[in-house]
Amino acid sequence: MAFVLAGCGSVPNIWGSAPQPDSTQVSGYLPIQVQPPVIASAPPTVTSTLASPPTQTATPFAIPTSTFTPEPTLPPTQTPLPSKADIKRAIIISFDGLRPDAIEEAPMTNLMELMKTSAYAPLNARTIDYPATSPSHASMLSGYCMEDHGVIYNRFFMYMGYSKGMDVFNLAHDAGMKTVMIVSKEKLRQLAEPETTDVFEVAYGEPAIERTVLPQIEAGFDLMFIHFAGGDNRGHKYGWMSGEYLKVLREGDEVLGNIIQTLKDEGMYDSTFILVTADHGGHDRNHIGLLIEDYRIPWIAHGPGIVPQELSLQIYTMDTAATVAYALGLPLPEDLDGIPVYQAFGETQIRTHEKYPCKY
Repeated sequence: MAFVLAGCGSVPNIWGSAPQPDSTQVSGYLPIQVQPPVIASAPPTVTSTLASPPTQTATPFAIPTSTFTPEPTLPPTQTPLPSKADIKRAIIISFDGLRPDAIEEAPMTNLMELMKTSAYAPLNARTIDYPATSPSHASMLSGYCMEDHGVIYNRFFMYMGYSKGMDVFNLAHDAGMKTVMIVSKEKLRQLAEPETTDVFEVAYGEPAIERTVLPQIEAGFDLMFIHFAGGDNRGHKYGWMSGEYLKVLREGDEVLGNIIQTLKDEGMYDSTFILVTADHGGHDRNHIGLLIEDYRIPWIAHGPGIVPQELSLQIYTMDTAATVAYALGLPLPEDLDGIPVYQAFGETQIRTHEKYPCKY
């Protein structure tokens, strides 16, 4: 999908050729009646004590004393376009194991509709070099490489602690924002410290996610993370791009549609920044990094100030946290590995990734 800008051609003269000026009209004025000149007759032979009338000079195109002023042309009333300043809240949605090419293959119709008014990366967004759920999600929400946030195992280890660094939940909570995290795998508790999430719930299966998420939207929030595990679970069991894998993606897409509708019903949609992405892709029944399909992830940004476009720059999953923090006006740590995708907002991309930012 690409956006095509149409150029402007010449405009035909739909009014025809201009009429020849009439001798009784002057450009810019109303037509006037021209009186014929008065010609004095020859004086009589009789001597008169009255003086002869003065000779009158006719003015064929006399300008009237009152000038006609046309009505001023007022510019049409324009509704200002939404800007980044209109963003009041943000939602990060992760479809675990979602390959970008599966969006149309499924098809995920609600996500495809959202993409029409979004900035998105078709095949140029990727995860970290260890494409596993916990480390990848930690980089997604912290903006740091795996070596920096410390979540190096794809399972819950109490001794490992929580993701290190000022993740986006730290930043939002410190700014007094209400934070919500709803996930489908318990091990994702390690993505953020408990004190930085006002609401943390585990919901297994797409219907359970819907029952948990919608009331939280209605209750109000500032930052929400939603995790769908169905694609990853079905991929491991039946294979990526299998019928069962695509079917559960459609189920998650239906929940996405209900999330969007609830935002609209609550009058929140036009002021919400939505970022849809994934932790990794997959092939056959795994995602251990053997093929490029394991690394490619969707990256779709929608909301106030977003310029619908196909993004061409290289995006990494660390950029998600940086972009959400930028959208919410939160301070960015100086040592962040991620870079905000300024281009999505129609701004100059003042920094880009010259190479993969993490250690090999």
